[in-house]
Amino acid sequence: TEIYTLSLHDALPISRQMFGRAENLEIREANLGNLADVQAALDGTATVFLAMGSVGIEGNLQRAVIQAAAGGMTQLVRLSVLNASAGSLGINQRAHWNIDFAAQVAGIPYTTIRPAIFSASLLAAAAEIRASRTWTGLAGTGRVALTDHRDVAEAAVRVLTDPATWGTHHDLTGPRLLTWPETMRLLSGELGEQVSFVTATERELLLRLTSLGVPPGEAELLITREWALLAGENERTTSTVQDLTGHPPRTVEAFLQENLGLFR
Repeated sequence: TEIYTLSLHDALPISRQMFGRAENLEIREANLGNLADVQAALDGTATVFLAMGSVGIEGNLQRAVIQAAAGGMTQLVRLSVLNASAGSLGINQRAHWNIDFAAQVAGIPYTTIRPAIFSASLLAAAAEIRASRTWTGLAGTGRVALTDHRDVAEAAVRVLTDPATWGTHHDLTGPRLLTWPETMRLLSGELGEQVSFVTATERELLLRLTSLGVPPGEAELLITREWALLAGENERTTSTVQDLTGHPPRTVEAFLQENLGLFR
């Protein structure tokens, strides 16, 4: 089986660094902004896995790949997000729904993997936690079953290689619903020191994020993710990780233990 990746022209060395030179790997360089270029790169490919951001240029490029893929493949599998919907409070969720709609209009064979917020998103808090033993955010309530990125990768491999899983949306979650304050209490137990979640206003959080160098558009996306949490949009668990991988989803506790040094 050959695995193909599409990259921007300046990303080929990065692709080699990420994937190495495995015998079953062929990297085809393509300009995602050029429809003919993408179609040529996809030529002969039966299944495609598409994993990019949903807003800005990345959302635009995802729709370009969908357009290029129309009529020429067996299945497009796309990484989306839990609760992708037109009515979500989250910008990311609405944008992913928009891309789903583009795939529907294109009429392509289509499957999505929709994980809850990644456990790895906690690493964004590491610098603040190391400095002050606090993490500042908007959602002091609202729960999510954080998903381990490795579970998502295993599920993606299963979906890409098993036609019985095609043609639907696979909602992936971790095993346990937690609020951000509850997650900080778990981290406190692992560190042996108290880590507190500090609730800020939306304006305070926006200024904090942008002062740390987060682009305004990305900061707004993160803030609306918090509003979706507050609204309870993520308050559910699924058995999908178990169903697709054959093992229970990894816990947040295990993720924290493995990455504890980053928070010390």
